[in-house]
Amino acid sequence: MILRVIYQFVLIVGVYVLGTLVVHIFKLPLPGSMVGMLLLFLALWSGMMKLEWVEQAADLHLKHMTLFFIPPIVGIMYFADVFLRQGITVLLVIMISSVCVLLGTAYTVELADKWKRRR
Repeated sequence: MILRVIYQFVLIVGVYVLGTLVVHIFKLPLPGSMVGMLLLFLALWSGMMKLEWVEQAADLHLKHMTLFFIPPIVGIMYFADVFLRQGITVLLVIMISSVCVLLGTAYTVELADKWKRRR
């Protein structure tokens, strides 16, 4: 069980590294993690990679995701004066970007569901 999860984490990290290499080689103006996530999505979507190959590691990662929010919260506390001066602007940017992410995710899930039903 533990070796399987380790293998799955190594596979996910390998896709991340591949995404970083693609960004570096082609000098793309994107973060390597985003390209890696896109590559992982395309591999899962096309069937080149099975969901079972990464499912347990992804579930474990999602279960403990709150740990990854601690550093940004500490950063916000460190830059409290910036937020006090430009709080409304920062709040607007956060709200607009959150709505964009929610809409993008909903649209992607809807497209994936339609594609899955056709298969």
